[in-house]
Amino acid sequence: MKKEYSNGFTLAEVLITLGIIGVVAAITIPGLMTKLNNIKLKSQFKEAYSLLAQAVRMYNEDCERIEYIANSNNYIYKSFMKYFTGVTDCGDTGGVADDSKFCIVRQSNVDDTPNTVTNKDYDYSNYAKNAEFITTNYLDDGQFFLNNGMLIMFDHNHANPFISIDINGKLHKPNAWGHDVFTFELIMSDKEGGYELVPMGAPRTVYANKYDSYCSETSTNTMNGLTCAYKAMTVGDYFKTLP
Repeated sequence: MKKEYSNGFTLAEVLITLGIIGVVAAITIPGLMTKLNNIKLKSQFKEAYSLLAQAVRMYNEDCERIEYIANSNNYIYKSFMKYFTGVTDCGDTGGVADDSKFCIVRQSNVDDTPNTVTNKDYDYSNYAKNAEFITTNYLDDGQFFLNNGMLIMFDHNHANPFISIDINGKLHKPNAWGHDVFTFELIMSDKEGGYELVPMGAPRTVYANKYDSYCSETSTNTMNGLTCAYKAMTVGDYFKTLP
């Protein structure tokens, strides 16, 4: 008698196949997701830089712009807000609540001491992602966020103002300096007729070429990432190699 054979798969064969698919997916999907996220960060960085550059150009064209004085309370950030739409003013960081979901904080009462100014935000990490917080004293002289979530921060501690941006907002990861937080310096330029937006780490900036501590894959410095903006603009595969 002729023996008949089934064209189907046994349960064991199906389980083995699914197991192989699961292993392959577990290996490839995380890498794919990281790649997609980094592509998205690169796109958001370009958009954020374009918005900042446009605001600086309009600021330079505004004859009524306020004069910047280092270490003053003239709140230069307020004169920049009008060049953006859908703006929410966070104010000076010292007045931001510790649990703010949208703005950088400066007071973090982890030692249970009321109103202790610690210049820390535990929702953020540094470029190497090996710090529990970032030091926020270069981000704390006024900030505002936009409807698309971008958070823009100013600092008055130097001869030139610093302007930093969280390109996807505090609610969205990775919340790490040099990944989705970038710092620029506003340097006076006769060519621009006012300020020039220069990525931190570039020549002429306060932290020019200082990458060992401020854009390092190993440094535990809580401001590590401060100079990564220049690399993000000049290194073609920057976002592909984020730590």
